Amino acid sequence: MLNKILVPLDGSELAERALTYATALAVRTEAQLLLVRAVTSHTLAGVDPRERQLGAIHAAESYLEQVARKLRERGLACETVVRYGHAAECVAESARTRQADLIVMATHGRTGPGRWVLGSVAETVVASSSVPVLVQRAGQPLLDDPLLENQPKLIVPLDGSAFAESALEPAARLAEELGGRLILVRVEDHPTAIHAMLEYLPRALDRVAEHHPDLPIKTDVRLGEAAYGIEEAVAKYDATLVVMATHGRGGVMRALLGSVAGKFMQLGDVPVVLIRPAPKAADQAPTPEVSASRSRRSSVA
Repeated sequence: MLNKILVPLDGSELAERALTYATALAVRTEAQLLLVRAVTSHTLAGVDPRERQLGAIHAAESYLEQVARKLRERGLACETVVRYGHAAECVAESARTRQADLIVMATHGRTGPGRWVLGSVAETVVASSSVPVLVQRAGQPLLDDPLLENQPKLIVPLDGSAFAESALEPAARLAEELGGRLILVRVEDHPTAIHAMLEYLPRALDRVAEHHPDLPIKTDVRLGEAAYGIEEAVAKYDATLVVMATHGRGGVMRALLGSVAGKFMQLGDVPVVLIRPAPKAADQAPTPEVSASRSRRSSVA
């Protein structure tokens, strides 16, 4: 169950955009909100830093309490935490020690060579978090209504690998929490792979349905480039969220988010829930059907 949602805040309007989705989720699931702010201070050499540190902590506590008061007035359960240290480390540690089920955060997101796709803090949080992270990029419209409407739609991109499938169970649980439905999407870039995927997706659906028999699920196979195909599926189904796995391995993060997840983050108008799977799942190869289809594609090329 979704019991606690962590929202990192830094005092900026950008960071507070995450509250739109976090509060919508809290309303729908009755989860508690945990507002977290990390602070640091800088002093001159030879100067006792404690006064500045205490001042920074006090200012952060006052800010979070103001935000929390407004949320409580709306009937939402809310607590606050101020930690001293680097933002990403404080967020990940708070998620662990306070047993958060989901992190919801907004990020600037930049494109181009040498740029962070999500922003350095967000990418580091995703890379180190053991719980799913919902990322809402600046520039995406703020639409909390779809999370509150009847049967919101969640898309899970799959490629036949255990790595991608690691997003299925968290996505199914979230869809159930929201009273929504799940759409399993596969995008292939070559027609020879379509047949294998038409066989694979129903089996993936059956595995999810075995544990979530009352959850509405459907499948969708598309031909084209992955990120664009996911975007097309979002538009077709008017989806609310995309839930997908990401490697989240420190330095690899920037390169990974420059691929399918990163490209969709640049293209898409809906938030993405990024899930870092266990190393075992991340290292497993695609299923035999998918491997065979890729072999056929290579021979055709």
